[in-house]
Formats: sequence, structure tokens, C-alpha cells
Amino acid sequence: MRNTLVRLTGLLIVLTLVMTGCNLIAIDPMMQLDEDFAALKKQYSGTVASYDGGQITQEDVMASFTGQYSYMSQLYSMYGMSMNASTVSDIQKAVVEDAVKNVAVAKQIESRGLKLSDEKLAEVQSEADEHYQEAYDSVYPNTKGDTEAERARRTEYQLAVNGYTKEALYNMELAAANSELVEQAVRDEITEVEDIQAAYDAKVAEDEEEYASALGSFESAMTSDDEVVAWMPEGYRTVKHILIKPESDVLTAVTDARLAYRNAQDNLDKLKHELDTLNNADTAAEGTEEAEEAEAEATEAPTRTAEQIQADIDAAEKEIEPLKAAMEKAEADCLASVQDKLDEIYAKIDAGEDFASLIEAYGEDPGMKNEPTKTRGYYVSANSSNWDSMFTDGAMSLAKVGDVTRTPVIGSSGIHIIRYESDVTPGAVPLDEIRDKLYEETLEKLKTDHYNSELESWISALNPKYDLSAFKLTQE
Repeated sequence: MRNTLVRLTGLLIVLTLVMTGCNLIAIDPMMQLDEDFAALKKQYSGTVASYDGGQITQEDVMASFTGQYSYMSQLYSMYGMSMNASTVSDIQKAVVEDAVKNVAVAKQIESRGLKLSDEKLAEVQSEADEHYQEAYDSVYPNTKGDTEAERARRTEYQLAVNGYTKEALYNMELAAANSELVEQAVRDEITEVEDIQAAYDAKVAEDEEEYASALGSFESAMTSDDEVVAWMPEGYRTVKHILIKPESDVLTAVTDARLAYRNAQDNLDKLKHELDTLNNADTAAEGTEEAEEAEAEATEAPTRTAEQIQADIDAAEKEIEPLKAAMEKAEADCLASVQDKLDEIYAKIDAGEDFASLIEAYGEDPGMKNEPTKTRGYYVSANSSNWDSMFTDGAMSLAKVGDVTRTPVIGSSGIHIIRYESDVTPGAVPLDEIRDKLYEETLEKLKTDHYNSELESWISALNPKYDLSAFKLTQE
């Protein structure tokens, strides 16, 4: 159950939101600490949720809030962002709703006569003790005090500000264990898929709706052994490849040269379009739709004469050729850097050696050595969105199944020797081909849906009412 709590590198992250801590100039620090504990308990005594037969206070959810807040704060920090009040409010809402859920689950434990084993309860206690000690050890070195007892008490107080008490951590671990126990019992109530044909028909319709307009999702699904795909888009083939990685500086030179050439070509195309637009505006018959469109497009850019634009075109065309030559040289240098290996591979291909064995011996793409893509290959079409465009173009240039690219393809990740493995039949995948995996996926979904539905009904039966305004993060 180690995933039930977020480990903190420093609990002080939340302290800035709440109380300022103990009065360091108090005559009797221990008495002051007792007062601070009492004040903290009062601050956290607000009822953040009520339900038939009980209530939940801020104290009950504070440890969970601290864990979620710390996790989100670190996540935001990774992206150079900071959390706003809305995000904090969302965390508060989530932990309060989760506490109500735990009440509903606890009632099911009782009504169903379920019970955690002694071994499980011992594990719960051990996990809670370990988490508390880790938190304590994290805070204690930064805690001041004239005596060991004072430092220890101050550490306990700082942990309590974050909701971290031994009791709270035990309750969190216990709630997680109870949830696992109840969920498994409810999921076990669903034992079979009664109508696999209906599940198949629904899956086909679902996949067609998604993949017809999201080819990237389809291609990703076909690289996963966990996905069941029941419908194939048009125009796909499978390919395998041997990836050879040259030295990074050699490959980077190709990438940079291609980018420079492409940018120059884009600029030239833009200039030619600008000239065409200007000419069309001059020659189109006045009052026609063509003229109006050309005039509107022309007025979006600063007015320039045809002579000025043509001069820019001439300059751009002079720039293109050296950039193209530089790109071709970079590509040739890249191939030359691994030519001996390429010659060796092609000689073995020509000798009829198994392509799969060559992938194993020479290939540097993990996807070609791990399932399911080791067996399936990659699913590629002319409209693919997941692959490097050079790889896609190379894969689609092959005329028939069994063909291999005779000119190695230089892509962003290296040099590819690509083999056309199979054509992919579009439309619904026959049920018999996916029956077993579809059955497992459908059964798992039925179990999950059943549990979620039951859980929702248990929570609804509690008639919960929420009051996040009672959740205080600042001392009043």
C-alpha cells in the first residue's frame, strides 16, 4: 500500500499556508506548545462534510490534503508553474469527497461481514508507522528547541499542522486496505461476459468512431499489447525496420541542414504565393468572387510591387541551391559514416537471410525487439501522424509485400532499412481474431463499471453535504 501516501521531501511546503507555529519567546515553551496544539485542533475542527449519522472535519482530511498538495506543487514546479487558489480548492474538494467515500466503504465492510486479516492489519500499522517516522525524520533536523523534549514536541506540532499524526496516517492506510477488500468483493460478483457478440459490436463501433479521425491513436494502440483494436482504418500496411544510429553529431548535421533547406523552401513558396496573389488581384475580372478573394488576401500583407517580390524570389532561389547541396552532403556523410555496416546488412538481405534475425543482430530500435511490435511491426499509412515523415515516406514507397528499401532512409532517430511486411485489411477485425483478449477486456470493464456504480449508490445513500468554506488554511 505504499502508493497510498505521497512521500514528502519536506513537509514545510504546506506550513506557509497555515499557522505561523509556536511562540518562540514564551516563558514555558512546552506550555506554549500545548496551547498551539489546542489552537490547531480548534482550527481544524470545522465540519467540511456531513452525512446521515456523522460528519467529517478538516482534521480528518488534512494528512490527505498535505500529500496531494505536495504532489501537485512539485508537479507544477517541474513545469515552472505555481498553483492558484482554484487548484488548491480542487484538492480540498477531492480529499473531502474521498473521505466520504471511505465512510461508505467502511459501512460496506460492516454490512458484508468482511474483515481484514491480522496479517493485513499488521501491515497497515507497519506502513503507517514507517510513513510517520520518515516524515518525522524529515522535519526534526530543521526544528529548534532548548531541550530534546522541546525539539521532539515542536516536530510533532509541525507534523500535526500538516495533518500528520500517527492516528491519521493509520486511518489513511486502513481506508486504503478497506477499499481494496470491498472492491475485490464487489468485482467478484461479476464472473462472466454474457454476450460477447454485443460487446464486439459495441467495440467495433467505438473504434471506428475514434480511429476514423484519430490515426495517431490507432497507431499508438497497435504498439501496445494492452489495447484491443476491433476496427482498422483504410490505407495501412505493417513494416519492420533495422535502425542504425550514426554518431549524434553526424545525424544532427543532417537534421540541421534539412531544416535550413526546408525553411528556405517555405520562404520561397510564400513569396511565390504572394506574387501570384498580387497578379490574380490585377487580372481577375472586377466584381468576381476570385477577384474579391485575391484582393482581400492581398490587403492582409503590406503593399509591395511585383518587381519587389520578384527580386526577393530571385534572391531566395539563389539561396536554395547551396542549402540543397549542403543537405545532400550531410546525408551522404551520414550514410558514409556507417557504410560498412550497411553493406554488410544488405549483403545478408540479398543472400536471403531472415530479416527478423538481422533486426535482432543489427537493429537499435527497442520497439523491434519487444512485443507486440516485434511480431506486428509498425502500422503505417500515407497519412500517419506518429512517425517521422522520412520513415513514413520510406515505408510507403515500397511497392509490394517483402520489398526492402534499397536506399537507406535517414530519419530523425537514425538510418532505417525498412521492409514491407503485410497489408492491413480495413474495417472490422473478425471476432475470432480478438475474442479472448476482448473477453478479458470486457469482463474487466464490467467489473469496474459494477464497482463504480455500487460505490456511487453507497455514497448517495449517505446523503452527503459538503462545506469547503469550513476548510481553513490560514489562522483567523
